[in-house]
Amino acid sequence: MKHFSWLLLSVLLAASLTLGSCGGNQPKKAEKSTNTNTEQQKVDQFNALISYIENSGDLINNKIVPTMIKPEEVHENLSQYLVLDIRKHKDFLKGHIEGAKNIKMSELINYFENDIDPSSFPKIVLVCYTGQSAGFATATLRMLGYDNVYDMKWGMSSWDKTFAKTKWLKNIANTYASKLETTANPKATAGAYPKVLTTKTDGYAILRERAIKMLNDGFKKYTVKNEALFTNGANYYIINYWPEALYSKGHIPGAIQYQPKKSLGRATFLNTLPTNKTVVPYCFTGQHSAFVTAYLNLIGYDAKSLLYGANGFM
Repeated sequence: MKHFSWLLLSVLLAASLTLGSCGGNQPKKAEKSTNTNTEQQKVDQFNALISYIENSGDLINNKIVPTMIKPEEVHENLSQYLVLDIRKHKDFLKGHIEGAKNIKMSELINYFENDIDPSSFPKIVLVCYTGQSAGFATATLRMLGYDNVYDMKWGMSSWDKTFAKTKWLKNIANTYASKLETTANPKATAGAYPKVLTTKTDGYAILRERAIKMLNDGFKKYTVKNEALFTNGANYYIINYWPEALYSKGHIPGAIQYQPKKSLGRATFLNTLPTNKTVVPYCFTGQHSAFVTAYLNLIGYDAKSLLYGANGFM
């Protein structure tokens, strides 16, 4: 596979770097828990959680995902959109989108709940280095009900070539292009869903508690580099998150094809994912798989996103 189109990159990099701001439903407030341990044990928390997600749009199995926004649109709407830059503060100071606010990933939920009225903005744009960590956070916030949140495609790598050189362009490679296989690997036998245990019993409250922990952990904990999959692939349940026609042309050895936007729900193949092994979804760029990884971890799986997707190894 070729790396992402240089024509696309040139278009994305056209937006100029500037210094210096620039909907959605308002989620319900989580109630204070008065649940006893006995009450928690009686509730199937996984069922309560996944039912809430399904009844709230089933984001990962919805055609709208990944909810990304092009940098050109952001540039044209700086006066209307709220731009939240989740990069390290030292990198933010080196240059950022005009009016962007620098917010730590771990502070996002508190910021949305207490510092702003999210529904007052037509769009809220999360910006990171490459679109991957912002995708992880965007998926989490979307599942909490903030449906006007978007991940800026390619992150700051699409805004200015200086950032692209140190992040995106530095990490794309074809190191393992000759190591792919074309064998179609079967999905695992359907089994049990993961056990979810929090201090809550209500679906939304369970989701919120898990989301807070996950964003506090940060994206890095939920990622893996391609070397690990090519040298120790048996340690992982590798999901090729591409259309089947592309999967058949070559994929990471041992990877199993799952249809994007359709295959990770209870009505399809969610219960074929193991609960005793790390699940690694990979896509073309690492941006879509970041959304999937957020979802899988929220509902109890041990999942890691392959950084840079196929662009990082072929």
